[in-house]
Parts: sequence; structure tokens; C-alpha cells
Amino acid sequence: MDNETPGEVAANAVHSSSAAIEGWVGTFELFADPTRMKILVAIHAAPDASVSEIATATAIAPNTVTQALATLLAADVVAYRKDGRYRRWSLADDAAHAVLHHINAPHTPLHPDH
Repeated sequence: MDNETPGEVAANAVHSSSAAIEGWVGTFELFADPTRMKILVAIHAAPDASVSEIATATAIAPNTVTQALATLLAADVVAYRKDGRYRRWSLADDAAHAVLHHINAPHTPLHPDH
């Protein structure tokens, strides 16, 4: 292995990652949308926020927030729990959560310790 050229090492890295690359691209596509990114930052800072709380925090219409959350839910990035007539939203994907940490998304006292 020590005799491998940089090109061989690079080729092995790409080959061993090929199954995961499509998933990574999908995750980054979710983050590439400004509306979804604002919503993810809001949920990261304040887990258990409702749609109306997220809409107010992001200055995005509640219907738009709902549509974006449906996309994020389908991608298993967020989850919700029922609270009466409300849904309380939180991050569900460790990789997405790690990306938010990597870009220094704000932490608040509401953010769970980890």
C-alpha cells in the first residue's frame, strides 16, 4: 500500500466511496436551497419549533415552510412529533446535523447537548 501513487490512492478513495457519493450529493442539494437552509438553521437553533414558529423566525410564509419541511422529511433529514394540533420539528439526520456544525450554525440554550 505504501507503494501506491497518489493517483492510485485517489482512485481507490473514489471507488470505495462510490456507493455513498449519490447520498452526499442529495444531502448537499438539500442544503443548496436558501429556503431549506434557513429552515434547517432555525430547527438546529430551536429544536421542537412549530411551523408557525419557523415561519416567523425565517420570514418565510407558513405554506412555503410546510412544503420545504415535506421535502426535508421525505429525505429523512427532519422529523416531527405531535404536540396537540402542532407538529414539533427537529433534525433527524446526523450527517446533516454535522454539516450545520461544520458551517457554524448558531447554537442556543434550546439545542440539545451532544
